[in-house]
Amino acid sequence: MKILLLEDAPIFKYGFASAMIKKGIEVKYTSLCIEINKGNLYALQEEIEKFKPDAILNAGMCIMNNLNKMLNIIKSYFIPYIYWAIEDPVYFTHVSLKNALAASMCMTTAVECIPKYKRYGIHAELMMFGCNKDFHYKGNINPKFDHDIIFIGNNYKQHFSRKKGIDIILKPLIQRGYDIKVYGNDWWFDTSQNFVLDRKNYGGYCAYEELPDAYATAKIALGVHSVANSNTMMSMRTFEIMGCGGFYLTQYTPAIQKCFLNEKHLVWSENSYDTLRMVERYLNNQDGRERIALEGQKECYLKHDYDKKVDIFIYELKRRKLWR
Repeated sequence: MKILLLEDAPIFKYGFASAMIKKGIEVKYTSLCIEINKGNLYALQEEIEKFKPDAILNAGMCIMNNLNKMLNIIKSYFIPYIYWAIEDPVYFTHVSLKNALAASMCMTTAVECIPKYKRYGIHAELMMFGCNKDFHYKGNINPKFDHDIIFIGNNYKQHFSRKKGIDIILKPLIQRGYDIKVYGNDWWFDTSQNFVLDRKNYGGYCAYEELPDAYATAKIALGVHSVANSNTMMSMRTFEIMGCGGFYLTQYTPAIQKCFLNEKHLVWSENSYDTLRMVERYLNNQDGRERIALEGQKECYLKHDYDKKVDIFIYELKRRKLWR
């Protein structure tokens, strides 16, 4: 089975596609999303004729321009199009549905969207985020991340629940004066945002390859979520942090509660008081942090490993007669 990817994002390179390769699928990483969005559809045709894929896999908001042209080209080659709706439920209507209607197989991270797809005759499969134990493991101590508390991520303005997460997770710890660093792009200094970071708390950009070391070094890793109304969709950082053996303090969401136990696999907070209380309890409690981090890693490896998710993916390909 040969699958062509339209991007080489970390979720594929170090996650889902890495597991596909281990299962014997030949995967081709590309940056075709850039060319397609610019209007260079010839690049897609050239890659199809050269690689001769058995299927093409796309995810989320990778293609925002020239989508119909791209789908028509794929259709003209009679190649199954597989779509992973990783922006559900937020962008179900504006992004996911357009792709799913043209797909031979659709997967979603949000279980609540499955009946929505069904109304359009689409039989979507649940495919949550996960971790790859060959990449997400406890790394080495790195002075760049030698701080009590870190947050790795960007300052998105369009998600209300993420703004709330910043208010209850990040702000109180910064205001209390903890040793905390935030890593991400320069959106943190955008004055049009709900929250603007003080530069003294900025740690710079963190490459994805640095995640294992980051979470092995810092005492506490924070999490906020763009979705807080799903039983399955949560930030992919959840699985990355816990897979890397980090101690995870996260904004509460229903998905977090469905998948993990508070103060066994991670700790969650529903308000700023909870956040400060949990940090006071665990910052100087190394044994407690290590116990929870280890249990969290075990839980992720057991139930959220991409190897197991790809087994389900292959099963569905075969069931739908798409396996080659």
